[in-house]
Amino acid sequence: MEVLSLTTQNPLSLLVKFGMMAWNTSCAENCSGHGECHNGTCLCEIQFEGKECHAPNLSYYVAFATVFFILALVCLVQLVMCIVAEWQRMKAPSLLRACRVTTQKLLYFLVFLAAAIRGAYFTSPAAFEEGWSSSLLNAYYPLLLSGSSLIVCFWAEVFHLPNVRWEKPQFLSKSFLGFVTFNIITYSLLLTEFITTQVANTSVEDKSFYTHVFNGCYAFLLFIVVIFFLIYGVEVFFKVRGGFLTGHEMAASSIAGNTRTPAGERTSATAATTKLFDASNLPALQPKIDHSQLHQSRVGLLSQALMLSIIVGFLFSETLSEFWKKKVPLYSRNWHDIVFRVVEIGVALWFPCVLWNCYSPEQLWILNPKRILKKLELEANAAPSAEEQEDGAFMEDSGDLGDEACGSQDCWICYDADRQDVGPLIQPCQCRGDMSSVHHDCLRRWLVESSTNPDCLSCKVCGAPYQVQRGERLDWQHGFTTQHWLQTAAIVTCMCVSAAGAWVTIQLFEDPVIRMLAAGSALLIQYVCVRFLGLNTVVAYQRAKTSALSIVGGNHVSTISETVAVSVDVPKPPPEPARI
Repeated sequence: MEVLSLTTQNPLSLLVKFGMMAWNTSCAENCSGHGECHNGTCLCEIQFEGKECHAPNLSYYVAFATVFFILALVCLVQLVMCIVAEWQRMKAPSLLRACRVTTQKLLYFLVFLAAAIRGAYFTSPAAFEEGWSSSLLNAYYPLLLSGSSLIVCFWAEVFHLPNVRWEKPQFLSKSFLGFVTFNIITYSLLLTEFITTQVANTSVEDKSFYTHVFNGCYAFLLFIVVIFFLIYGVEVFFKVRGGFLTGHEMAASSIAGNTRTPAGERTSATAATTKLFDASNLPALQPKIDHSQLHQSRVGLLSQALMLSIIVGFLFSETLSEFWKKKVPLYSRNWHDIVFRVVEIGVALWFPCVLWNCYSPEQLWILNPKRILKKLELEANAAPSAEEQEDGAFMEDSGDLGDEACGSQDCWICYDADRQDVGPLIQPCQCRGDMSSVHHDCLRRWLVESSTNPDCLSCKVCGAPYQVQRGERLDWQHGFTTQHWLQTAAIVTCMCVSAAGAWVTIQLFEDPVIRMLAAGSALLIQYVCVRFLGLNTVVAYQRAKTSALSIVGGNHVSTISETVAVSVDVPKPPPEPARI
């Protein structure tokens, strides 16, 4: 009867009952639900290892924990350096004022906290899964949302607010309320997730369901941030328009009509004075794009937008994992997890990379969009008009007087007018008096020593830019000094020693924890050394480029002489008729 009843069943169901089911149950405890059973052997997910896939994969967790802790350490060091730099710039140093909240400091702190929390999770995954601290796994996303939304609000102010000096460290002003509101929503979700999954008495299935729901909420909020990130990023760094350009657009008009002059006096000005200050007679003052800095900002913008979009896609896929994850091969699921974690590292690593300059935040394109603009310069190649030629002839005598003054004054650097080995004595700026004359080579050496300053090619007294001619070749002989060579040799030696030490440690010890610590320490040392090596090379390049400059001397007259002779033809009165 049993044989007869068996033969009446569907052959496919028999195959599943006696073949497939026996094949799936050939592994103990079905690989603990963390892998797949093939021919009696468990193939584990990337997070687990062992015969039954019940133990965490230490290599996986130690690797990501090391990377996140190194990232947290880098952000902490940058935060401390930023505070120290601001404290050193103060005339009356105060630690409280040096620790005031700015956009740069808050970004450092948020990334440090996010990386430290994620590193702590990967350090002891088993303990976190058993306790309430499993919510720390998702605490990474609210902190990431805070940092990204802070940049969006900052760029929104850059685009909408005119006449704001973004060169100085500051925090949000008009968009502060929106930033706070968005973060209240974000951290309310995190608090709700903690209550529903840890405090409330919920089953394992309900906890998994709630976790997926909150992942979907984080993905939706991050998607909104990415949209506005691209909107304002494209407006500022691709279309190059916004409130930060207002100062450049108004430069010519502010020079032509000084706002300090009362309206009544401007109305009663004579025709000759009005002609001299006519804006149409001034050379064009136009903002010029620094294409190198512009392309760097665009690459940085698109890279972060791409990584954030990938994070959004991964979070949405995790939300719907119940529908697809078991249908995908184990090999693909493992690659999915690794790529997800690597992109998470990339998103966090982007912040310290674009905020690399802790001492001079005005040099960062992300905090000072004016970095994509070159300084306003007079159009040197503009053809002079007839009126300008007349003005030049009118001021010729003043130029001759300037030549005589140049010949009679001393160099303000070496104070020796008789030296013949430092080039001619020139007047490169609009200074008058003792600061008007300088030797060509003395000034060039002065510029070389201050080449790290972005405003080195302008006079520190009058602010006038020096007229320079760039050489065809860089003067590397003056670029790399003995100090630079010693620093470079020390940095390269440190890199080689750290790499060799890590290799020896890995060869001597088989413990994966020791190996990962050695590799992580070597990577951290390599990162620091590469950064200092890059800065050292940039300084040498700036010195070599400045050494190849040729300063053009001229007798520029910055002001109109106190007495201006204006020839006015007064019509003669008609002759009176003769009286008889």
